[in-house]
This record gives sequence, C-alpha cells and structure tokens, in this order.
Amino acid sequence: MFNLVPRVRRRAVAVVGAFMVLLLVAACGADTEPAAGNAPSADGAFPVTITHSHGTTEIPKRPQRVIALGFSDVDPLLALGVVPIAMRPWADMPGPGSWAKDRLHGAQPVQLPSQGDVDLEKIAELQPDLIVAINAAVDDALYNRLSSVAPTIVRPAGFADFATPWQDATRMIGAAVGKPQEADQLIATTQARLDEVAAKHPQFAQATGAVLLLNPRGGYWVYGRNDARGQFLTALGIKLPPGLQSLDDGKKFYLDIGAEQTTLLDSGVLVVIDQGGDTQRLATDPLFQRLDVAKRGDVITVPSVETGIAMAHNTVLSIPYTLDTVAPLLAEKLG
Repeated sequence: MFNLVPRVRRRAVAVVGAFMVLLLVAACGADTEPAAGNAPSADGAFPVTITHSHGTTEIPKRPQRVIALGFSDVDPLLALGVVPIAMRPWADMPGPGSWAKDRLHGAQPVQLPSQGDVDLEKIAELQPDLIVAINAAVDDALYNRLSSVAPTIVRPAGFADFATPWQDATRMIGAAVGKPQEADQLIATTQARLDEVAAKHPQFAQATGAVLLLNPRGGYWVYGRNDARGQFLTALGIKLPPGLQSLDDGKKFYLDIGAEQTTLLDSGVLVVIDQGGDTQRLATDPLFQRLDVAKRGDVITVPSVETGIAMAHNTVLSIPYTLDTVAPLLAEKLG
C-alpha cells in the first residue's frame, strides 16, 4: 500500500486505514534556498539536470507528457501551466482540488490508484517523458524502475518522504519543466499572501493552537512542525501550546496524544479535521469538554474533503484556498 499513514509504515491496518489517510505529509513551511544545479539560467533552457535524494536526473528537452505521481505534485505543475497526462489523487479526491481544477482547461488526466503499489505497466503505457514523484515514498528499487520508463525526479536529499517544503517542490518542478523564473514568482506571490494574512491579524503571533485528527481508537493525532498542517499555523504565527511543544522533536509528522493527555490540547484555538462523526464525538467527550478552549467555543471543525486535504497539500495553489477558508475562522476565534 502506498504511504497513506505515518511514513514509517508502508501498509496500513485495514480497520484504521481510512482514518489514517490524512496523516500523510505534504510539506514543511519554512522557506529554503534552491538546491544547487536545479535551475537553468533562463526559462526554457534545456537540457536540465535535477539533483535529488537518489542522485541526478537529466531532462533533455521540455517535457510534453508529464505524470504527477506524488499526491500533491499536480498543483505546482498546473500552476506552471503544465497539465499532466496522469496523476495520483489524494485519497477520496476524484482529481485535483477545487483550487486547481480550472487549470485543467477541460483536460482529464488519467487517474492512477491512490492506494496500492505503483502500476508500472500503466505508467509505461502512457509513454511519459517526465515522472514527478516528489510528494511520494520512492525507494531505490522503485526509483530505478520508474527511471527505466522516463526521467524521474523525487524529493531532495535531506527531507523525509512527504516532507519536502512547498518552496523546494515548486522550484524543482519549475526547473524540470523549463519554468524556473515562473516558479520563483509563484513562491514569492504565495509567501506574500501568507505574510499579508499574518500581518492583518497580529493576534495570531500571540496565540497558541493546533490542528488535529481524532484517533478512532481513542485520543488524538496532533500535527507537529514537521507536517504541512502544523506548518500552516506556524506560518501565521500560531504556536503549539507549551505541553505539545515539549513533545514535538521535529522528527515526527504528528504527536500521538492519549485520552489521559487531553489537557495538553488546551490552547487558544483548535482546528479539528472532521472525517465523519468527529464533531459529535467531541461534543460527547467529557475530557475534551472540560478544556478551556472547548468551554469558550474556540474549536473549529473543518471537513476532511476538501479543506483538510487543502491543508495537507500545502502548495502554491492550495495555500490561498486555505487562507480564504481557514484563516477567517482562526481570526474569528482569536479576535
């Protein structure tokens, strides 16, 4: 099974698989410098050599048939005007999110299965000239097999599976398709939106908060600073409450908080990604209802599709969507 659960596991236990889907990481939030050798001197310059965790990939000419194998890799491609011939959608999503669909311009990319092993035969049949698998788990064996089909780019060295910062992913994809300057502009524009919202709501910088899922077996999964959803709050200035900060070592995507640790959740605001019935479960949870944040009514619930997935994507296309949908709710609670 493709990694839809914490990155240390390749196969999910069936009974909790549906609940674990949203634990996958899209990206970190901190801006980074472009990797050496990844950007040609000007847009459209080929061949291009991309450096990544499995070595280097040379792309001899501008790609025309691109496959987006990473779960959120479709967004930077579409933002750069490249419509992939195939993509691997996120969980229950039938294709790109609403924040990106208009950029298909009527095209209908082949939908590769979001779960299960990569279908190499299908990929080969599509005759791609570039495979983008940055927001994915690709080991040496899979990389070698993908590379035998077409030039393949994967996450940069130094980042865990599913943890490539959105800035790095955008730069790498921009270089691969011959649009590095356009990619840099997308990054600058997106960062400006984040900075604008943070500046408009200075109360965010004084607040604590967290994004979480309910563990179906009890307790909570709280996203840390190594996960896109946690990074979204951080980018706005909202920090984890002290008790959770002490548990976040920056190595895990989420903190597994047992019911007996519920008091650690108390903060200025909580964002709960509701996967169906979670709002009712919280309403009848006596430990959760004892929290000051619950008593004040400063708990925000958002649907897993699409808002939760937009937060998990954390791309140049989904970040504006999240700012439009989630940031106003944060401002209302923290105002």
